[in-house]
Amino acid sequence: MSRRRGRATLDEVARRAGVSRTTASLVLSGKATTHRISEETHRRVKEAAQELDYSPNLLVRSIQRGRTHVLSFFNAFRLRTVNDLYMDSLSTAIERAAGKLGYDVLVHCDFSRPPEETYRFLNGGRADGLLLFAPLPDDPLLPLLRRSRLPVVLINARDSEGVLPSVRDDVHSGMRQVAEALVALGHRHVAAIVEEGSDFRDAMPRARLLQQYLRVLGAELHDHRILSYWSAGPALLVNLLADPQPPTAIFCWRDWLAYRLLEDCDSLGVPVPEQISVVGYDGLHWPATTRHIAGSVHVDLDALAEAAVTLLHRYITGDEEAYADVTIPVQLHHGTTLDAPGASGWR
Repeated sequence: MSRRRGRATLDEVARRAGVSRTTASLVLSGKATTHRISEETHRRVKEAAQELDYSPNLLVRSIQRGRTHVLSFFNAFRLRTVNDLYMDSLSTAIERAAGKLGYDVLVHCDFSRPPEETYRFLNGGRADGLLLFAPLPDDPLLPLLRRSRLPVVLINARDSEGVLPSVRDDVHSGMRQVAEALVALGHRHVAAIVEEGSDFRDAMPRARLLQQYLRVLGAELHDHRILSYWSAGPALLVNLLADPQPPTAIFCWRDWLAYRLLEDCDSLGVPVPEQISVVGYDGLHWPATTRHIAGSVHVDLDALAEAAVTLLHRYITGDEEAYADVTIPVQLHHGTTLDAPGASGWR
């Protein structure tokens, strides 16, 4: 037997029960008693609804009540790669945080639409508010969202015009912690590995912050030692260590890169952290063949997501009106890859 396609309607329930549409609606909305609808009629309507597998249209009901209890999530990178540990972890954290406050999450994943059409989907009444992840300052959605009445919270970005509130990790504190730890351990010559392109928008800002903090503390990260992984590849490590004054520590702008570098160290027989210390950012243990746990600036993604969802909820309910820019504390973890130069006997 083929299954019936399409949702059962209220009119179909009313016809099956032999009552008016209004009567069926009153029964199914729990108002039968107050409108003195007989028990027999009540029974027929309930049985008809069960036989037809009828469920009320929650979208229509939500629009009528002004709340859908759904939050939208849009990734301003406009892509989702396979096995992206960071986005997998963040989206899971957002789901948990939203569920605690009684929300479901609608993830927008069609990135082929033009900005105006995307905006209509985001502001079309299907969600109470929007979590917008990491938009660039010139993202075409930002001017549209600033003018809208849709509650919006940016994640890991700051609105240059101070209109849209934001929640982000404290990258300044994170890079200061890295600089202070390296100098305290005795590192004076440091290199940084970044990736180039709009998909890696945090790479150079993190490297430049580290450069500034190291300089204040009397250590150096020279411009020529801020290197692109994709332009040099694994040979990058060989070239760095062949320098007459090689670095004793390498900062990788994200942990995925730190674990690739550690695999290169393993394959070349470079002892870590004895010869070279490695430190990344995000606090994520990416799948890798190395036995090491990369030293890293740990970002609490659960705290980041909970702060963003909670702030958005306050805008939705009217409990928050003023512009907010929230930073989430971060903490450097040394792992097994961050130590003093020459530690464990290497010279």
